[in-house]
Amino acid sequence: MEPAALERFPSPGKGSGLRSRRRVRPGQLLYRAEPFAYVVTKEQRGDVCHRCLRRNEHLHRCSQCKVAKYCDTSCQKEAWLDHKQECRCLKSIKPNFPPDSVRLAGRIVFKLLRQSVCLSERLYSFSNLQSNIEQLSEEMKDGLRHLAQTLQLYLKTEIQDASHLPPAIDFFQIFTKVTCNCFTISNGEMQDVGVGLYPSMSLLNHSCDPNCVIVFEGYQLLLRSVREIQIGEEDAEKLAGEEHAWKEVKDAVNEMRYPKSKEEWEQVLARCQNLLSGSMGHLPDTNIYQLKMLDCAMDACINLESWEEALYYGSRTLEPYRLYYPGFHPLRAVQLMRVGKLQYSQGMFPQALETLKQAYNIMKVTHGTDHSLMQALMEIKEQCEAIMRTQ
Repeated sequence: MEPAALERFPSPGKGSGLRSRRRVRPGQLLYRAEPFAYVVTKEQRGDVCHRCLRRNEHLHRCSQCKVAKYCDTSCQKEAWLDHKQECRCLKSIKPNFPPDSVRLAGRIVFKLLRQSVCLSERLYSFSNLQSNIEQLSEEMKDGLRHLAQTLQLYLKTEIQDASHLPPAIDFFQIFTKVTCNCFTISNGEMQDVGVGLYPSMSLLNHSCDPNCVIVFEGYQLLLRSVREIQIGEEDAEKLAGEEHAWKEVKDAVNEMRYPKSKEEWEQVLARCQNLLSGSMGHLPDTNIYQLKMLDCAMDACINLESWEEALYYGSRTLEPYRLYYPGFHPLRAVQLMRVGKLQYSQGMFPQALETLKQAYNIMKVTHGTDHSLMQALMEIKEQCEAIMRTQ
């Protein structure tokens, strides 16, 4: 659907919102947005390309800062406009590395100074973005002021005196906008790989009964309808994984961070197994906290190539995923695909085909047939069907 099919409107009690100017069928692409600015997360900066955000085992370092990594010279050339000034800043603070929010804010500052026109501002511009400053406690405001000071030090090599910047570029105000408007960018398997700002998509309000969902293809944000939307109906989406985590599980996952080695994944699996066999072992799999541990154990087993054990944990998540993410939801589609691939690897072809078909029926709506993940799903589904025909 063309961007003109969506319009901004005042949404009572919510500020602004987006609504449709046409009747929309389930599975339609409502909007394709490129970010105003985005960065790779600190945890993933050595594993994914800093331009296209795709995982690659043979990334090439920037010869200057030695931090940014790219798939090839094409990605590096495309990234240079956004990375040029950032590159000098990264070099100047070595061996330290800025928090994700500071690096993102730095890119926003450089973009504002260039006065670049961004397609992601078709419906809403960065200057108009709302902040939640009136809802922040003094402690939270102090935290943002500290980030603003960190940003000033980070940019020192490029901006010697922040007081000489245009009034529109206020470091503190940038952070108030970033904290409530930025999106976590996920890869095909819904793993966090970056953070980005998409001004027009900040108009979306959340709903417990969403009519659209967000998925990513690289750094591009895709807004897709999951049910019929009438003319004038507000587009409202539900971000994946917004449930509140149980403290013990949240602390455990945060402490684990994203493992890099086999030994670290083994530690993650052991921690999950201890939690699942302890007091949590008495919880049903449909308990959200139990589900988080099952997911974590499944990820660890996959990275350790323990396929049979990964399938054991993954199979236990399917019913909870159906309950927590009913209807057309990208998280459920991805989980079904992962379990289907594990069933395929174990020679369980009838079960794998059924699971992959369920994933396909959801993903064709949430991702669309052109999405790279959908292409991978169709490929393994066809392979499974071919094997079934020969049996």
